[in-house]
Amino acid sequence: MENKKYTVKCPECGANVEISRPAIINVQNDPGYKEKILSGQLFHEKCPKCGQELQVVSRTTYHDMEKRIMIYFRPITSQEELKSFDYEAIRSAIEDNFTAPNYGIRVVTTVNELMEKIKIAEFGLNDGVIEIAKFVYFDIFTKQFEGTGVVNIYYERRDDKDALIFFCDDSKTRSIMIDPDVYASIEKRFSAVVNAIYTSRVCMVGRDWALRMIRAYSKLDQENKDSGAEVTPAPTPELKLLDSQS
Repeated sequence: MENKKYTVKCPECGANVEISRPAIINVQNDPGYKEKILSGQLFHEKCPKCGQELQVVSRTTYHDMEKRIMIYFRPITSQEELKSFDYEAIRSAIEDNFTAPNYGIRVVTTVNELMEKIKIAEFGLNDGVIEIAKFVYFDIFTKQFEGTGVVNIYYERRDDKDALIFFCDDSKTRSIMIDPDVYASIEKRFSAVVNAIYTSRVCMVGRDWALRMIRAYSKLDQENKDSGAEVTPAPTPELKLLDSQS
């Protein structure tokens, strides 16, 4: 396994901290690295001089041959990195160098996104369905918890149930169960696009992707209504709160 070496300066004492990280993580060859990512351990270091805990994110590529998923983690931690982020160039470079068929190939820019994609794959789910489900449950959540702002939503497995964790602006998290019938309904309704992202090479499957899909299907529904065709209404799920934590 090829490692890349980095040097960062400790913000507490100013010492140079040498870091060695894998450029590519193949979990079949190095299974321990999956847990290191999911626990956050991979991106934490300790200054050898003063003992200060440091969070140091660095690019890596996560490869699970069994689940046929490859995740390119290209972190954005500053406005400067955001300005220079060229997704099309990254996508083109990946497609030029990786040609195996029927892979889910993703580009993510935060540690939380990387962890989420691994968890979704681990439980055999489709990340496209999960991203669309976030919108479905967000609408219901904001009506039930009126006045509570949502900062972020991530997939998690809670009590053997698939759940969405709502990180709210009141400093609480709320776990909402994903109804299996709602998941199946989304999977069926959006089958063309959620299946395509596992055969059409590289994708950034996140909020913007889901919003584009929802708008496209809403437009199609309206065109069908205007033409007199029957349109099956989208499901309105019941909000099942698993827990609420401060």
